[in-house]
Amino acid sequence: RDLWPPRATSQVMVGRPRLADGGAKGVKRSGARAVHRTVARAQVHGMLHVARKKLESYSVVLASQSPRRKELLTSLGVTFETIVSRFDEDLDKSKFPDAADYAAETAFHKVADVAKMINEDADRVSKGRYLIIGSDTVVDLDGEVMEKPATEEHAFEMLSKLSGNTHRVHTGVAVCLLDPSKQGEARSFTTKCSETTSVTFSDLPESVIQAYIASGEPMDKAGSYGIQGAGGSMVSGITGCYYNVMGLPLNRLSKLLIEVLGAEEEG
Repeated sequence: RDLWPPRATSQVMVGRPRLADGGAKGVKRSGARAVHRTVARAQVHGMLHVARKKLESYSVVLASQSPRRKELLTSLGVTFETIVSRFDEDLDKSKFPDAADYAAETAFHKVADVAKMINEDADRVSKGRYLIIGSDTVVDLDGEVMEKPATEEHAFEMLSKLSGNTHRVHTGVAVCLLDPSKQGEARSFTTKCSETTSVTFSDLPESVIQAYIASGEPMDKAGSYGIQGAGGSMVSGITGCYYNVMGLPLNRLSKLLIEVLGAEEEG
């Protein structure tokens, strides 16, 4: 199994983690299953410190192959593996009251699919309990949901709309506690939530948009930009969680995990 990231046990991060690539949306998943084992820091820290003992009693799985989500989860000191969901992310957006609910439900389907994969794996059934984390991020401009651009022309259209305006970034987060050795309702529990951040763009000259698209950075990102890359230079301000725009709201995720695990202060 590949290690993610290399030599993470000796890695020291100061301040904001440096991310490999990516933006609000992850890399397109194929139908093939991908599994990687992450070697994280020696001890869970940050807000999750109060839940570290209970967290360590689970095998943690990230239902995503997004490099930035892997690095963000690693920054919390969590040891995990990744199993990429096969869910097509094709929910009917018109069925949801807003984009935040759409993102949360997509995250829910991702973890449900990975839970199904684990349940169907005979080698895993007797290997203890699993905690599966999934997320999905979308850009929302006045009710228009923007995901990854299909073409460079599509990217230009989205960035032109975002120029000089404030939009919202919604990340849905879902967590599943799974015990494959049990049967029926006792086997799993899944919950979901969402986090929203407002992002304001400066007025962007057409030449700036064209040059940014030519760099290739926008093409695999919701809304056609990545705040942690060159796209961050187009952002004049944000209200809310920065990491939410990157694809994994660390504060909201930590609170959800503490709530789900029922963790109390541990010495």
